[in-house]
Amino acid sequence: MTRWIVAVLLMLAACGARAEPSIAFYYGAEPPFDELKAFDIAVVEPEHVPDPKVFAGSHTQPFAYVSVGEVEPQRPYAKDIPQSWRVGVNSAWGSTVIDQSQPDWPHFFVEHVIAPLWHAGYRAFFLDTLDSYQLFAKTPQQRQRQEAGLAAVIKALKQRYPDAKLILNRGFEILPQVHKDVFAVAAESLFRGWDPATRTYHPVTAADRDWLLARLKQVRTEYRLPVIVIDYVAPAKRALARETAQRISQLGFIPWVSDHDLDMLGVGSIEVMPRKVLMLYRGDGTEYGLMDAEIHRLAATPLNYLGYVADYRDVTQPLPDYPLVGRYAGIVTWFGGRIAQGPKVRDWLLHQIADGMKVAMFENFGFEPATAAAQLGLNVGAAGSAPRHLTISSQSKLMGFEAPVFPDRDAFLPLRADDAQPLLTFTADSGAVMDAAALTAWGGYVLAPYAVTGILRDTTARWEVQPIEFLRRALRLPAMPVPDVTTENGRRLMLVHIDGDGFANRAQMPGGHFAPEMLLKRILTRYRVPTTVSVIQGEVAANGLYPKLSPQLEAIARRILALPYVELASHTFSHPFRWNAAEAAGREHQSAEDGEALPIPGYTFNLKTEITGSIDYINRRLAPPGKKVKVLLWSGNTNPGADAVGLAYADGVGNMNGGDTLITRSDDSLTEVAPIGIPKGRWFQVYAPNQNENVYTNDWHGPYYGFQRVIETFELTDKPRRLKPIDIYYHMYSGERTASLAALDKVYRWALAQPVMNIYASEYIAKVLDFRRMVIARAGDAWIVRGNGALRELRAPPGLGYPDPGTSRDVAGYSNYDKQRYLHLTGGAARIVFTPQTPRAPYLAEANGRITHFERDGTGLRLGLAGHLPLTFALGNAAGCSVQADGRTLQGRGNDIRHYRLKQHAVKSIAVVCH
Repeated sequence: MTRWIVAVLLMLAACGARAEPSIAFYYGAEPPFDELKAFDIAVVEPEHVPDPKVFAGSHTQPFAYVSVGEVEPQRPYAKDIPQSWRVGVNSAWGSTVIDQSQPDWPHFFVEHVIAPLWHAGYRAFFLDTLDSYQLFAKTPQQRQRQEAGLAAVIKALKQRYPDAKLILNRGFEILPQVHKDVFAVAAESLFRGWDPATRTYHPVTAADRDWLLARLKQVRTEYRLPVIVIDYVAPAKRALARETAQRISQLGFIPWVSDHDLDMLGVGSIEVMPRKVLMLYRGDGTEYGLMDAEIHRLAATPLNYLGYVADYRDVTQPLPDYPLVGRYAGIVTWFGGRIAQGPKVRDWLLHQIADGMKVAMFENFGFEPATAAAQLGLNVGAAGSAPRHLTISSQSKLMGFEAPVFPDRDAFLPLRADDAQPLLTFTADSGAVMDAAALTAWGGYVLAPYAVTGILRDTTARWEVQPIEFLRRALRLPAMPVPDVTTENGRRLMLVHIDGDGFANRAQMPGGHFAPEMLLKRILTRYRVPTTVSVIQGEVAANGLYPKLSPQLEAIARRILALPYVELASHTFSHPFRWNAAEAAGREHQSAEDGEALPIPGYTFNLKTEITGSIDYINRRLAPPGKKVKVLLWSGNTNPGADAVGLAYADGVGNMNGGDTLITRSDDSLTEVAPIGIPKGRWFQVYAPNQNENVYTNDWHGPYYGFQRVIETFELTDKPRRLKPIDIYYHMYSGERTASLAALDKVYRWALAQPVMNIYASEYIAKVLDFRRMVIARAGDAWIVRGNGALRELRAPPGLGYPDPGTSRDVAGYSNYDKQRYLHLTGGAARIVFTPQTPRAPYLAEANGRITHFERDGTGLRLGLAGHLPLTFALGNAAGCSVQADGRTLQGRGNDIRHYRLKQHAVKSIAVVCH
């Protein structure tokens, strides 16, 4: 939301209109910025958010928390406050009470407290502790002086910063003097409160509630200011928090219900539906190990499909000490065995479970289950010798998903899950019973070896439990619309990207051409679709491996990169094969050893050269006018460190590659489908949707037509569920051979025969990053969606209904595919209301171009489209409507869904007029 939209919302609220803004308060040290962006206003602690630009470009205006009547000792200005101004102590919070009647206090407050925050970028402030003077000012005269001083503070602030927006926490006594300078008034504890002395949550007494309610109604009726109510409820009592927020809303106030420290994501006029899942694993002590960890390679893919984001935490490092409720959808653990940190992890997990978090455990609890049996509802017997006979006494349909279940006598442990739904139960010849998998009150578990059978990355690896449904049920994931990176406007996405390897290779056919020349002739000029092409500087440049060939190779590169449908990318300088070893060499200022990177003479490995330098080289030497590198494609084992990924971000380019999605008919398993990417420090590496021809041709040893099997991968990642877009991903050396060129030709023809929307790799990368940041919230019967606009497709279970065209906003239409309903958004924000009735109004069913604008016009609609190929689109409920594209009448085909084709790539206005 732009600033002016925020301003309109605030203006409406200030005028007493019903469109009051949603507000969240978060004072914790690790604010959930993505989730806070669901709200119109976020009140934050500036010590923890020193730069409010983290909210730039979002729908959210940050308000800085500011204490007026008190000062905490850690505040930077505390030491400059004269001792004579300090008139008391608030022992409950360890802060000093300030004498508001001091003549120089307003100037000090503005210059030392507000001015630094204004300079940092804050333009709005939440003024707290306005009634602290009552701790020491006991007579009417004393209180009058304090109240006059408080009013002077606010007047001085507004005089210095007239555009500042102010929310007062209470301050009822000074409203007659300052109400015109105030945006809103807040108050705490209308229904539920917190007692800092006893450290307990409690209901507010009727007398206290009536007194406060009278004051709040006066604020709203006499001063016509929005009223915010902050109540306090224990994290474990989420239902009570929702009920309390609803009671506050019914009174016409803006609610926020959270824990007493305001360091959890509470419930307001909207409730964020958390999409992050905390993933606990045991790390190997390096930043490179996560890529091969089971929790990443196996568990993240089903979560991504369900619409959730994996947030990994190594249990050898400190675990979060703030409430997770409202911030995370659940916790997943995958330790692979008992861990040294088991007792610590056990206690931490039990605390989260007590707070209401759901936990899904794979393979092993990580600790001795008997030590938490009572809390987890388990009956655990003593482990003895393996039973002679073991039989399956019960098995859910969730088990035996990709491989049959075979009892493992050595893994037997007498264990029963009380008040649970067993998924897999064994009975030993002794009569002892083991619930090897179960859905429990606190989540669920699947013990080894019944989660995945086989060895990681071995072709025999198979899921024994249905992971998607197990995670959905164990974590109690709600039915809701979720973002989808595979589709836009009902069309499966298609991208093409080429790694630069083999640019100097000769084609093994008459003519003596280089491999990229054959690609240019046989593929790139035949299939004029968006294509991201990369170059390895060390192969092409004069300071690389082939200085004598460089003039020829650079000329070929320029011809390819000048194609109007080609996007520029770098594949680094020396093509590191093992990034961990190469980066270690760089830190030691050494040349990468054989096998770690290309052996470029005289080159000492340097990350800056690999990334920034290679990008600069392409931009300077190879790029045509008006084009710049947009993507960095990772090389070799595609496992760079955080420093390398951070450089790509610093250079303003997207980054992609890695993941190893290799599912085929002969290896048909979800274990062969990679997640969307992997975090690297505070950055994110986007995985390629599938793998290249190298793995289909036995590391380029043949058969050289093997890449045609990628069609199997495309099909299996589309049905029975759409897991990935289509990505035709190959190397320059595919131009070497007739067989490999024929395979490419077959793959392109198959892909373009599908209903696809063609995009560049940079656009796909942007969608993945938006997937990670997009927030979904619930507001009554409406779903609120906020993202950055790159990702514009949601997927929802059909049971939710259809998007109601009358009450939904910024939803152009929908389409059904594979028992899912895909919703087409018009931008980065939407409001969706579902209806069980099939809509009769016209809607966009599908399109191969991006929506540039959209509006409903009476019984019709208008929209613009822009794509990379000639436009095709389809409209629902348009059989009796006239359709014009930029004033030209179109004739469609079909009945319920009418299909249209245009020759141009963009159209400003498609007008659908229905009678």
